[in-house]
Amino acid sequence: MCEAVGAGFPRNPDRSCTTGADDNLIAFSHEGHGRDWGTFMIKPIVLIGGTAGTGKSTLARELAWEMRFDHRLGTGFIREVAKNYHSPESSPDLYSFTFRAERPIEHLTAQARILKPAIDGCIARARNEGTSLVIEGNHLIPELFHGAPVDLYIVLAAPDAREHQARLHGQSHARRRLSESDFANVRLIDTYLRAEAQRCGVPLVLYSNNFSEIVDLLNSRIEISR
Repeated sequence: MCEAVGAGFPRNPDRSCTTGADDNLIAFSHEGHGRDWGTFMIKPIVLIGGTAGTGKSTLARELAWEMRFDHRLGTGFIREVAKNYHSPESSPDLYSFTFRAERPIEHLTAQARILKPAIDGCIARARNEGTSLVIEGNHLIPELFHGAPVDLYIVLAAPDAREHQARLHGQSHARRRLSESDFANVRLIDTYLRAEAQRCGVPLVLYSNNFSEIVDLLNSRIEISR
């Protein structure tokens, strides 16, 4: 079962962000549904946003493996490709981490705007070729992607500070060491993404061993769009 707090996860049929006070945070139970994911034949496109340490890579990996997605991409790798076409002089924001920037929110949005055409191109190719695709990364900010032509776009919310610290020292971040100021910036980005998800009507999810419930959310969005 999934429990929505406040207004749940509203849709924006006019594809424009709206301002409102409703909290669209979704908290899921940890019980599995025993579904045979191998029989899932639809070819969906999924975007997973969120700050570092929210489970984006883990969720994308589980979707790719359990549901046999054709492609999985991280926006960090797209950024590395983009650096080959933008010099440090023309696009300095591409060459440093957002959580180490003096103004992390402005830094993140600047990177996201540069990467958006490439991300849009990946979405368009997957749609045109009829292949399934999951893209994850902090660059998938609601302001730019709330109206993307995908089957599901969610933002993962950070857990409490102690658990968040533990996640940031997990497998996905094994070679990255964060200072106290780095961690504060990661949390600041989470606050920003939460507010933007609420403003733009994007589902905000606390992810922790609740894969089947997120698949149910994907299924419901596919049914709505049919």
